[in-house]
Amino acid sequence: MPDHQNQNDKECSSTFILSRTLLKDAAAARSKAADLPPKHPNEKQALRHRHESRFYHWLLYLHHGFSLLCYGLGSKREILQRFAHTVLKSAGGVLDVNGLIPNLTSKQILLKAACMLKHANPQTLRRSDTYELLSQIRECKGELYIVLHNIDGPGLRSAEAQSLLSSLAACKNIRLIASMDHVNAPLLWDRQAAAGFNWLYQDLTTFAPYWAEVAHMPSLFAERKQEQTQQGAAIVLSTLVPAAQKIFRKLAEHQLDENEDEGMQFSQLFRICRENFIVSNDMALRSHLNEFRDHQLLQTEKGADGLDRLKVPMAADALQSLLQVL
Repeated sequence: MPDHQNQNDKECSSTFILSRTLLKDAAAARSKAADLPPKHPNEKQALRHRHESRFYHWLLYLHHGFSLLCYGLGSKREILQRFAHTVLKSAGGVLDVNGLIPNLTSKQILLKAACMLKHANPQTLRRSDTYELLSQIRECKGELYIVLHNIDGPGLRSAEAQSLLSSLAACKNIRLIASMDHVNAPLLWDRQAAAGFNWLYQDLTTFAPYWAEVAHMPSLFAERKQEQTQQGAAIVLSTLVPAAQKIFRKLAEHQLDENEDEGMQFSQLFRICRENFIVSNDMALRSHLNEFRDHQLLQTEKGADGLDRLKVPMAADALQSLLQVL
């Protein structure tokens, strides 16, 4: 009998351990994956050209009152964004929504749509309920094109969320084009919701990798680090004075409610804190913010307008969990 058949199970078992791999974080894994040569590039390019040749057909469908629902294997984000930039922007306002963003709600989409049509500040409409927002949208004369990537995203799967989106799509001045990837996504809509959307299904198979989509999914490499960061932040905040905890909560809640990465201006935070009697002057607020920075709970970044923005450097789901224990 050959020697290798005499070895016991222990000698034949693998010594591979995940913690010993060279890929220590998600960024390294994605970098390695990006270095892989693309497969069937010519066929994928032909698919892209075929989809792009139908852009003005899509625009015609939208003007005839249909909402477009794109399905098929592969990421559809690049094609839809190209459609938005090359065709829709010249036809009217465009609202681009990533349905996979954690904690995204249908009301946030409704609020953003109302603000764009009315050219209003979100703060002026924030206290309006969904019925009022829909009424204001219907009264506006302009048209708004909404490009909703992954209408089947985790935060939009409830019956209430889809009902609200259906009511939004039914507005005469709203044109909706959405994508889906879950095989059971059509089960989200009952007869009434489906009638509001008035879907026209479009095959948008691309075979493109889902890089943008998986960016919002929990990472195997980062999960443990995120848990430790959240626990450390909770311990630090528990040692701070109540005023500091309230300031952090206001900043975090704004970051979650706005669902944007730019953060909050100092003047806006100071106004909110002063109105809620948390601080009486800006020096006190700056002192607390410096303490947050010392504990790596706050960072300052330049916004698109060139102004400094205050931001909590944590993922939305981790920040939400932190607020629950604060």
